[in-house]
Order: sequence, then C-alpha cells, then structure tokens
Amino acid sequence: MAENMIEVATDADGICTVTLNRPEKKNAFDIPAQRAMRDTFYDAARDPGVRVVVLTGAGGVFSAGGDVRTFGKADAADSVAQRWVDDPVWVSYEARLERLKKAMEAPLLLHTMGKPTIAMVRGVAAGAGMSLALACDFRIVSENATFMTSFAKIGVSGDYGGSYFLGKLVGPSKAKELYMLSDRLEAQAAAELGMVNRLVPDERLEEETYAFARRLAKAAPIALRYIKENINAGLDASVEQSFATESRNMIRTLQSEDSQEAVRAFQEKREPVFKGR
Repeated sequence: MAENMIEVATDADGICTVTLNRPEKKNAFDIPAQRAMRDTFYDAARDPGVRVVVLTGAGGVFSAGGDVRTFGKADAADSVAQRWVDDPVWVSYEARLERLKKAMEAPLLLHTMGKPTIAMVRGVAAGAGMSLALACDFRIVSENATFMTSFAKIGVSGDYGGSYFLGKLVGPSKAKELYMLSDRLEAQAAAELGMVNRLVPDERLEEETYAFARRLAKAAPIALRYIKENINAGLDASVEQSFATESRNMIRTLQSEDSQEAVRAFQEKREPVFKGR
C-alpha cells in the first residue's frame, strides 16, 4: 500500500493499528500516502472485524505532516499529472481544491467513523500530522511528544481539520495563538490545555495505549458508535437537536442484541459478550 508508507495490522481483539511508515521523512505524507490513509480509514470503518483504530508513526515520531518537498509536484495517479509537471500554473484552483478535499477525508473519517479512534503519539506531531492526532477521539501521548501547528511557518493557513478540532479542544483564542505563532508545545503543556487523554512515560506508551484500546474493544460496538455520534453532533447543535439525536440513538441501542445481552449478563452476574448486533 503506497509502497508500504502505511502499515495496517488488526489483532484478535479487533484493534486495527495504522502506522505511518516513512521514518526517514519523519512520517511526512505525500500524495500517495494521503490517498492510502484515506483508503485505509475507509476500509477500517466498513470492516466489522475492526472495533478500534489506533493511529501511530514509525521510528519514534508521529508525523511531521505534509511532505513540503513534494508541494506543487504531481503524482502519477493524478489525471493532470503530466500537465502539472510541464506547467504547474495550469492546474486550476478548483482542481487543487478537489484533490485537497479528497485527501481531507482521512481526518474526517477518523472523526466520524462509528468506531473509537486513538492517536498514539510520541515524538513530533506537526502540521497536518498534528491535525490527524486531533481528529482522533482520544490521544495517548508520550512525555517526549511535541505538538506544533507549523502552517504559518510556511505561509499557509492550515488543513486536515486542525483548526476545527483545536478550537473545540482549547477554545478559539488559544487555537488562534497556536496557529498564528506556531510555537512548539511540549506534551505536558498540551495535556494542561486539554489536548491529551493520557500522558504517560515513553516506555509505557504502547502498554497504556493498548490497555485503553482493549477496554474499548470489549465494549458494545453499537453503543460506542452512537455515543460518538451523540457527542460529535452536540458540538455544533442546539440543545433541542442534541436531545433529538440522543432520543433516536437511545431507542436504536435499546433494541440491539448487545443491549439485551448486557441486561442478561447483569442479571446472571457475568461479563457480557458483545457481537455488534
């Protein structure tokens, strides 16, 4: 997949680990890697065997974001590839916008798929790499991690949903500061701002992340899907709209086999076994 730029492995618990695998580039992603990420998350969202998605990076780094060295260059899979190489100015605003919108389906899928998503972060998470981490439902972070928006440093406004997610997590004023000044944010400072779910010693990062993921993997998948939908919908909805979403999803989950299994397990004083039905 994209020359092994993205590695995917799903274990017996249904935990799908997606690893950004360009350590020599600090896991920066070019156009083929962006496409591979989007396809990988789409497949994970549809796969009934996947209960949880863990996103991480190889080589002690999460991701430096978009590969700046490839900006303005073409990719063989683009229909306008040769024209772009011959005359980069020829590519229209609309064509570039459409390609970016397709690439940005990757973080959108992390945010919207009906499964918990976890960013396991060590080392640098910068630019669109930071945006990917913010798009996940949870962030388990090594004490050696650092975050940086980076976009202003190369004269751009930012993509991959980072401004939306960061604004929701830390508030608009702090998000503007982090975007406009692009200062490096150490892991402890990020935790104090509310960007981190678990801050752990680096040597315990995998242990803590997968313990967290296994707890989610053992829970009722349908309930988790609609809990995520409830909370995501509430980010921008009125209280009336939120109540309507909660009511609809409560009835859906009450009617599931998993809910009935949970009631039986409670009555029989045993652990429930959820099947996602």
